[in-house]
Amino acid sequence: MSRMIMTSMILVVLAAGCSPSATSLSTSRKAGTAGPLESGWDCACAINNLPFDQSDRSLAQAKIAYAYLEAGDVEKAYACGSQIEDWQKGMVLAKVAGWYIEHGQTAKAESMRPELQASVFLARDWQRPWLRVAISRVEALLGHEQEVYGTSSNLASHVNLAGDAAANLALALARTGRVDEAEVVLGNLGKTKSQDVAVSRVQGYLDLVISGRIDSKTAPEVLTNAWVATSQIKPFRRWEVQLMVMDAMVRHGLTNQVGSHLEEVASNVVGAVRLPPEVRVSFLSRGALMWQRLNEPQKALAICNVAEQAMTNTLDIIFQPEAYSKLAECYIAIGDMPQARATYGRALDIAVGLVNRRPRANAGVEVCLSLAAHKEVIDADIQKRLERLVGTFDAKRP
Repeated sequence: MSRMIMTSMILVVLAAGCSPSATSLSTSRKAGTAGPLESGWDCACAINNLPFDQSDRSLAQAKIAYAYLEAGDVEKAYACGSQIEDWQKGMVLAKVAGWYIEHGQTAKAESMRPELQASVFLARDWQRPWLRVAISRVEALLGHEQEVYGTSSNLASHVNLAGDAAANLALALARTGRVDEAEVVLGNLGKTKSQDVAVSRVQGYLDLVISGRIDSKTAPEVLTNAWVATSQIKPFRRWEVQLMVMDAMVRHGLTNQVGSHLEEVASNVVGAVRLPPEVRVSFLSRGALMWQRLNEPQKALAICNVAEQAMTNTLDIIFQPEAYSKLAECYIAIGDMPQARATYGRALDIAVGLVNRRPRANAGVEVCLSLAAHKEVIDADIQKRLERLVGTFDAKRP
């Protein structure tokens, strides 16, 4: 078969899509009633599709797609992913396929496999390993052990992805009932000093818990192993991963452990001298929301106060909208909705005032992602400010 014919076939697969969910984003839109994720998509699409801006554009679009998926709107997630014009399309569609499997719709995930494989052929050489790992996770969830083993073997020497590929193999083993072997694979990852592999090892433990093959008695042990494994990760990145582990612990009722872990992370974040203020506020907002989930309002308030102080430091204006959105989440955590709304309003006003298109659009995406996670705070004033921001791009909604 000639290369031209093969390429044509791949383009047909990508254009047609393999999921019945491939619907236009316009199906549920009406002028003036756009939700935060619809507005976020408008902002993402407003980033110029030019060589220097394309990666920002596609990453912003992918963030919106992932948020739809997190909200359970798989059709919108697929529709967004299908419109991305570079390798991030394949990354999003792999997440969509994984969502189908995790929600008992295996046939839909199976139907997407040709589309996922086609996305690899149309990616650049350096992008293909990342796509192969993302697809390997789908194969692992489907229980296709041989395919996953092949990817793991091929990427065993890859500096960044060897850990992810091995974690997928552990997931495949767990899905086929070989949990002990899966834990051995993850344990062996602890022998390397690579930070990427260390992160992948923790994610591998978290994947074991969601694999459906770990019983309620074993899950606490696996999550404890995940927490211990975070010690191999350096600060900043370690705290991000630890928050992921704590989230899983809360979901599985291990609240006693989470309290002490959260105090440790919060203390490290507050004491980090070189941590940029926008990053510090992001960590603190997640900590405040975690204390809220643990029914510890006073501890949430204490973190909120620290976040307010962090905002007084010098902060580049292009990072301010996202940082103020995170501060607003702190206010939500302590139940101060008026202050949360005022802070979101400030974030949106700063975003509108950004002169350059790309930073303004990226800021809009981040504010919209925050609002989408806290829709209860949206009132007529915030909606008006949101529409004003989108209007600065003369957005033509699909």
